Amino acid sequence: PGIERESSDELSTEELQTIVKQLNDQVNEYTQQINESDQGSERKQLRSQRRQPKQYLKQFKDFVERKKKYRKDMKIFGERNSYSKTDHDATFMRMKDDYMKNGQLKPGYNIQLATEGQFALAYDVFPNPTDTRTFLPFLDHIEDHFFSLPKYIVADAGYGSEQNYADVIENRHRTPLITYNQYRKEKTRKFKNDLFNFYNWDY
Repeated sequence: PGIERESSDELSTEELQTIVKQLNDQVNEYTQQINESDQGSERKQLRSQRRQPKQYLKQFKDFVERKKKYRKDMKIFGERNSYSKTDHDATFMRMKDDYMKNGQLKPGYNIQLATEGQFALAYDVFPNPTDTRTFLPFLDHIEDHFFSLPKYIVADAGYGSEQNYADVIENRHRTPLITYNQYRKEKTRKFKNDLFNFYNWDY
């Protein structure tokens, strides 16, 4: 059965349920005709005609259930790309290798801790696995709930990104003392003397 639509977007749950109802009515109509018929050839023909709507009905019922499940999953996901079925707040993250050097992908949390002089000053828990994306929300959390940021913000290379540098300098008016992933490598003699490395080319 066709359904009149103004856009080519995917069908909504309500539209899918409308199609299921139409198909169900059609299948029931064929079933009633089969039950009322006494002739074998006519019953056989009606069963043949009923076969395709019955198949579509099964498919669309499945579509409706999957659509509901996807909608529920997307609500749980939020901005993440995964979640644990046993703990919806946890996200699957690449953990440190175990003693057999096997990479571990397990549900977990990203805990951030601000320290000075080995004293913990602020903390927060995040669902996203990368430190780069937790840096700015964590700074916001510190300013909102703990204290004003110091003049120098020190962090390791896991937090180094152009977006983070720009935000700390332009919006927060602080000095970021944060390296980036390639920083140590770029300082080595091997890296500097490599003629095939495009970082060393003159422009």
